[in-house]
Order: sequence, then C-alpha cells, then structure tokens
Amino acid sequence: MRLVIAALYLVLAAGAVTMVYPFVLMFGTSITSGADVNSFRIVPAYLHDNAALFPKYAEDRYAGDLDLINQSYGTDFSKMDKVAPPEAPITPTDMRMVKDWQDLVRGLPISYKQIGFEGYGSAPSKLRMAYQKYCRKRFDGDITKLNRLYIEENETFRTVNPPFERFKMREWEPDDSPKMREWLSFKKSLPDNFVRPILIDPAFRMFLQNGPYGEAIQRLNAAWRTNYKSYNEVRLAQTAPAQPAQRADWEAFVRTQLPFRYMAVSPAAVTAYRAYLSGRYRGAIAELNARHKTHYWSFSAIPLPAALPKGGAALVDWMDFITNACPLEDIRAVNTENLYREHLKGSHASVSAMNSAFGTHYESFDQAAPPVYMADWAYCSTNARALRWEFATRNYAVVIDYMLLHGRAVLNTVIFVAAVILLHLIVNPLCAYALSRYNLPYSYNVLLFLLATMAFPAEVAMIPNFLLLKHLHLLNTFWALILPGMANGYAIFLLKGFFDSLPKELYEAGIIDGASEAVMFRKITIPMSKPIFAVIALQAFTGAYGAFMYAMLVCQDSRMWTMMVWLYQLQASSPEYVTMAALTLAALPTLFVFIFAQNVIMRGIIIPSLK
Repeated sequence: MRLVIAALYLVLAAGAVTMVYPFVLMFGTSITSGADVNSFRIVPAYLHDNAALFPKYAEDRYAGDLDLINQSYGTDFSKMDKVAPPEAPITPTDMRMVKDWQDLVRGLPISYKQIGFEGYGSAPSKLRMAYQKYCRKRFDGDITKLNRLYIEENETFRTVNPPFERFKMREWEPDDSPKMREWLSFKKSLPDNFVRPILIDPAFRMFLQNGPYGEAIQRLNAAWRTNYKSYNEVRLAQTAPAQPAQRADWEAFVRTQLPFRYMAVSPAAVTAYRAYLSGRYRGAIAELNARHKTHYWSFSAIPLPAALPKGGAALVDWMDFITNACPLEDIRAVNTENLYREHLKGSHASVSAMNSAFGTHYESFDQAAPPVYMADWAYCSTNARALRWEFATRNYAVVIDYMLLHGRAVLNTVIFVAAVILLHLIVNPLCAYALSRYNLPYSYNVLLFLLATMAFPAEVAMIPNFLLLKHLHLLNTFWALILPGMANGYAIFLLKGFFDSLPKELYEAGIIDGASEAVMFRKITIPMSKPIFAVIALQAFTGAYGAFMYAMLVCQDSRMWTMMVWLYQLQASSPEYVTMAALTLAALPTLFVFIFAQNVIMRGIIIPSLK
C-alpha cells in the first residue's frame, strides 16, 4: 500500500510538473528577444552569462541587421545567435583605447552619428519608446498639438515614429521642418550609448566586392599590389592614393558613392568650379542666376558652396561637378574612420607609441580601425546588470503600455467580469434552489434541458445570440456581453446537487420558526454553500475573463473591447516573445485567484462528493 500511495503521489507530482512547466517556459520565452527566442529555456542564458547577453545587445543596438554588425565589427557571423564577444579578455590598454574612441565619437558632428536601438519589423524599439516619451512630455500628453505642429494624423503617441534619416543617400541633409529640428535636439540629448557612429569603410569594401574583384581578396591584392588577408583590412584613404589601381577605385567610390557630408573640397577647387559653371551655362551668368536663384555679376564672383545646396539646379550642378569636373587632388574623405586616424596621429608621436598605449600591432596610422567591436563588448560587460533588467522587462512594458493606451480595455474587463460573477451568483443559485426545494413535476425535464445545453459548444449559439442582440439594439454594450451568459446550465445542475445534499432538518426547523423561503435561502443555504459558490464564481471568472471571440463579435466598437480582444490584436502584429509576455500577463489574474482561493475551491469540489 505504501508503494501504491507513493506511486500515486509520483503520478500527481508529474502531472503538476506538466501543468507548471509550460507556464514557466512561456515566462522564460517572454523575457527573450530575437537573438535567443528559439532557445526555449526556463531561465534564459543571458540572465547569468555575459557572452549570451552580448548578441542580444548587438541585435538591439544594430536593429537586427547582421550585415551591419559584421561590417562594424569586422566579423563574419552567420546568424544572430552566433554573434559572440571578442575571444581575448578586455585589458586596461583595451579600455584606454575604448575610452579614447568614445571621446572622439562624443565630439563628432551630429551628422556623423546615427541613433541605435531603432528596432526592426515588429520588435520593440528602445529608441521609439524613448522618442514617444519625449513627445508626450513635449506636448503635455496632447496628441492634437503634435499633429498640428508636425502636420501628421496620429491617433495616439504610440503611433508617433522618429523622422526617417536617409544616411545612405549622397545628397541627403536634414530638412528644416519642425519635427526634424526637434528630432535633432532630442538626438543630441540622448545618452552616449544610444549613439552609433556612421562608418564609411564598410561601404567602400562593399563597393569593391561588388565591382570587378568580387569576393576574392586575391584579385584586389593583385591589382593594388597589396597583401591583405581579407576585405576587413581595406580602408578608405583620406586622399587619392598614388598606386594607379587604388587611385582609380578610390576616385570611382568618392565621385559616385561617398555622401557629400563626409567629403571636403579644397578652396583651390573654386577655379575649376567657376570654369565648370561657365561652360555649363555657356558664359551666360543671367541664366545661372535664374536657375540658381542668385545675383552674381560674373562667374568670377561665384564661391564654392559653404554647405550642400538644398536642391534644384544648384544641387544638380554641384553633384555633376564633383562627379566629373572637380580635380581629384582637391577632394578629401573626411569620414569617421579618417577623423579617428587623424586623431591618433595628433595624439601619439609615432605608430609604436600608439601600439604601446593601446596594445595594438598596426604598421601605420592608416591601418587603424575604430574599436567598435571592443567598445560594444566593454559597454555590455560593464552594464550587464542594467541590460539584463531592461531585456527582462521590456516586453512587459510594451504590453502594459499597449493595454493602458488602447481604449478602456482594463476598465471594460473589470466591469464585465464583476457583472458576470455577480449575476452568476444571483441567477443560478435562485434557479437551483427552486428546483431543489420544490418537488415540481417537470423538474426532470428542466434538468434534462440544462444537461442538453452542456452537449453543444458555446460557438453554436454565437450567431443566434448576435442576431437577437442586434434585433434588440444591444450590440456594443455591456448588456451584449453579460445577458447571454447570465444563466448557466452546468452551474444550475451543480448547485442543485449541492443543495439537495444539505440537511433537510435545518429547513424543517426554519419552517417551524416561521421563516420564509427567502430567509432560509439567505440564512441557511448561502452560509453553507460558500465553497460551491466559490467554484461557480471561479467558473464565471475564467469564462468571462478568457472570452475574446464572443466579445469581439458582439462588441465590434474598439472602445468596448476587453483585454483579451486587445491582446488578440496585439498577437497579430507582434513577435513571439512579446506575445508570450502578453499571455503571461493575461494568465496572472487566474493564477492568483487559484493560489489565494484554493482552500475554498477545494472545499467546493470535495464536500459535495463526500456528502
């Protein structure tokens, strides 16, 4: 018998584990992101392992763009979950190099910086959330003020998105709109870790790989007379190289691909610029003034543009001049990497001094590459605790923000659930009490009818209920949610069986004392039936709280949607890990009810069987 009892407990424990494990696994998935969502761990590895935290940070910082990660780090990771930190541990010399790089980035013009964490697809965006918070504060929570100033049609601040910056376009410059001006102000106010410097060397390498050399570095080495081991060692020189093949490739990239904001033209090029314009307009200064909207008295008075022309003929002429007529010696590439190399030259007397200070092994300053990979790993390691908390709570913050900002989801759910529980505890007990106390000739038929309602799924009655409610003009109201389920056949059947088991002597004593049926129901039946009432209330709660299909059918106005309907809509446009966070939050109320009311519920289940 002891073995039998032990086996029963073992089976029950296994059953409990099989019930709890899916919920715990769902919770574990709800605090992941795209980099580790397929790991299916109860405790995600990033919570205790910095190496597992790094790919999540890289994915978040670079918006899930694996190509951009490889270009910035000089790596060749095949998948996002394969991203790993540098193999060598960070040394004090590495930290000096990282700090030197970060100081340089901090001083770069805003046009050299792109804000990271912009999100991708339907994944939560740290940047978007910060920008929306900024906009709420900027406009005092009034979306109409934002729409009026930005000339947009947002319904809520949750639909407000940052302006699109076209960094890959050669001629792109921020416009002068109110939204762009305030965006640049917001951009400058962000912490340093939000900033991602724009790198041009990767674009140059891609240009070479897409050209005649292809993926084979040997072809480029043969043409350039170099001995690079991979394309990651190729740098965009600041000025045109002397070697013919290098010079030709450098010129082709700079004249046709390099963005103008990362290009400097020597003042000496003004003579060539005037000659180009004079030839283009056949010496007619009046025609140039008409096209450029200027007032020059002759071509000799035309200066080089102090800034990139905003558009029109002036921009077209400048682009054509750079492409075809500007002397190559007057063009310099002033991209982030070359500014960094110039900074190193000014900070260190020699290459050996730089190598000694930073632990590098470069043969010249021109070989130096920004330590982006090391800087990201250093930040991830140093701020691991804060990053873990952020990743663990972000999905839940997204779901809660979604619920609080959409209609009256929480209030509607509370009203709906409370009303259903109240009506279930009034209508069903009264019906069951009447069937139990009075020996009606048709009681059997009534019970048979109640049992028949249990034989069909609730979906069978949805369309008839919808048509009836439509005929009564009750759609999109709480009555539409509450009335069809006010009486429940299973609850009445269960309550009648419980009432039948109550001692008849108590009712006989009540009749002798002159108590009415209402008094006996209130003072005898209800006090003795609290456990079964708890079961009925729990059944009503789970049915009302979990209903979304019927709630969406009879209340198609989004202002009447409950939490389950909104969560269903959220799942249709969210990644798996956000969906898991939504389901976990949705399961918590039911879980808490079971935990805190389990004694009453068990009494309601066990007592009727004992009687």
